[in-house]
Parts: sequence; structure tokens; C-alpha cells
Amino acid sequence: MQFFLTIVTQQSFVLILAGVQRPTLTDIREGNIILDLVLLGTEELTHSDVRDLYGGGSDTSQVLSLLKTAKEQGLQVLEINSSCGAQGLVLFQSWELSQRQVQP
Repeated sequence: MQFFLTIVTQQSFVLILAGVQRPTLTDIREGNIILDLVLLGTEELTHSDVRDLYGGGSDTSQVLSLLKTAKEQGLQVLEINSSCGAQGLVLFQSWELSQRQVQP
């Protein structure tokens, strides 16, 4: 999964997520203004993150099982927060950020 990002200084980047297991993204569109991207490492994953990713209700045992599996597999979470619309979480294996050249 790739996200093409441009920061305030007009520098462009591509964020590549490899080994995507579970994306739960809504309203992602060109031109969204992203307030922040939060990367949560394996040890930072919480019960709440897994519940949000899998849409789990109150079945705590299932959520705990999914959390344990995610941690055993070394998965991480990207949280996207924007000024309007775009939001969500992505459960993935690894990431890479590189600057990209944009043709004028």
C-alpha cells in the first residue's frame, strides 16, 4: 500500500506499507490535509487498536487473541488523522518512507 504525501514546504514523499494485513480507511482522497500520521510499533499495539481494526464488539477474548497474534507476527499500526474526512488504521508488517521527485 502506498501513500503519496506532500508536506507544507512542498516536498513530496511516498510512504510504503508492506505486508498489509488489515486496512480500515475511510474517505481517503487526493488533496486530504492530514494532520498527523502515527506509527505504533508492535509493543505499542493495544486492545482498542485491534478492536477498531477488526470492528469487534465486546468479545474481549477474540480481540485479545487477535492482539496476541498481531504481536507474535511483529505487526505495526499506522493511524491517519486528517482535518476532514480521511481517517483510519492500517495493520502492517513494515514501512519505508522515501522522498520523491515531482515533475513540474
